[in-house]
This record gives sequence, C-alpha cells and structure tokens, in this order.
Amino acid sequence: MERGFFEKEGLKPRYIQFQGTNLMLNALLSNELDYVTIMPFIAGAATRGLPVKIVAATVKSSGYAIISRPDIDSVKALKGKRLAINTFGSSADFAIYQLLSRNGLDPNKDVTLLSIAGSPDARFAALLGGSVDATVVNSPFEYRAEQKGFKVLLSIKETAEFVKIPIVGLSTSQRKIDKEPEEIVRMLRALRNSILFLQNQREIGAGLVEKLLKLDRPVAERYYALYREQYNPDLTVPDSVVEEWIAVGTFRAKEKTTAKTQTVVDWSFAERARK
Repeated sequence: MERGFFEKEGLKPRYIQFQGTNLMLNALLSNELDYVTIMPFIAGAATRGLPVKIVAATVKSSGYAIISRPDIDSVKALKGKRLAINTFGSSADFAIYQLLSRNGLDPNKDVTLLSIAGSPDARFAALLGGSVDATVVNSPFEYRAEQKGFKVLLSIKETAEFVKIPIVGLSTSQRKIDKEPEEIVRMLRALRNSILFLQNQREIGAGLVEKLLKLDRPVAERYYALYREQYNPDLTVPDSVVEEWIAVGTFRAKEKTTAKTQTVVDWSFAERARK
C-alpha cells in the first residue's frame, strides 16, 4: 500500500487482523468485511452453499514446509513416526495427508498424526521436546528449525511438487460480486501490480521480507528468491488446484462432497484485471 497501487485505483484498503477463520467468514457474511485473504476455508464454505467465492490466488502454493529430526532423511522415512499438525481437516492436515500418500505411505496406518492446536511455536516445542518427530510449518519458520539443528525435510518449493493448496489470495461475498463488481476488478488490478512490482524489484522485495519477517539480510534475500517463484500475478490457478481446495474440507468426511469449480471460484474479475 505504501507504493500507491491501491490509491491509483481509488481504493483505501484497511487491513484488519482476525484470530480465527470462522470469525472472518462471519464478518464477511454480515458485511463487516469486504474481502478476506483466506481461501481453502472459503472454498469449504462455498461447497456448503454459503454465498462466498474466491476471486484471486496471489500465490501458487501453500508456503508449507516440513521440518523433522535431523536423522530423518526422506518422507518415506516418516513411517512409524509421530507428526504434528494444527487441527484435523485443516489445510496443513490435507498437505501432510497428500505428501504421505504420494510417497507410498498410508496416513491412517503408517504414521501417528497428533493435533497440536495453536501457532507453529506449539508444534515446534513438541518437536524440541521429542514428543513428535516432524511437523508442518508456515515458511519461514523452517529457518528457526535449521538454527536449532533440525532438518528441513521439504522446503516450500519441494512441498509444492506434491500438493499446491495456495492459502493466500482474495475472497469475497456474492453480495459484493453482484453489487460492486468494478471495485473487485480495481482491487485485483492493484494487487496484481503490487505482485509484479515485488517480482521485478529484488532489493525492495528482499527488504520487505527482511522487515516483515525480521530476518537478517542474507537470509531475507534467500527467502525472497524462494517466495518470488511462488508469487502469482496471473491471480488464477488451474482447476486441479481448485479441486484441492474443495478436497481440504471433504477428504476426512465419511460422505464425500462433490462440487463444481465454479461453485467455489469466479475468475472473471482476475481476467479483467490482467487486461
């Protein structure tokens, strides 16, 4: 916002931090919020018939990394081990489930999944204390793990080879789509220009990573290069990724819900923002 991309579109967005996805959804539905940045949770709400849609994906993948004890050298070596997730049915749970399945392991039999609610710090504390052998974290938490002698079993780039589920973008209500479509286009155009700017301005981009994530400059430059690859100025993702969003809310359900991708996303605004 400091660079004026939103102001050029006649917008003055205000960023409000919420604790909990249900609170965000309720605020969106009650018109207290115009947009939210969460996506898999919104996809699940849309499949349940709630009037919400994803209109942009600003990243290509989840940003999840897998950290483990230093003696674990591969995903297959997780067999018989204890893995910490935040909650069952979450995006992180789905990511672990897919990673294990695609590496020949049965998530229901070959590992023990433990739900440790709270921030990544809580799961990392369990790893430090030896009560779990590996966990999933949001980048750049894996840097902290490396500093403590733990292994980055899969970086965010490597995780993305198995499962995408981007978790950051823009979602809104059907009411906003119906009543203020032009504002959505302007919002996405400003977001897209911001992303392109960060991709093309290495020094500024690395500086932003350094400032926001409180990293040393060399580390910030390393992570900027990693994140830069995951930025998504197209603002859309393939149907296969949308299907992953839908699956997050259904993969543990006894009765599987099927939903068409158009129930969950509306890419028409992103397409217009790219012109």
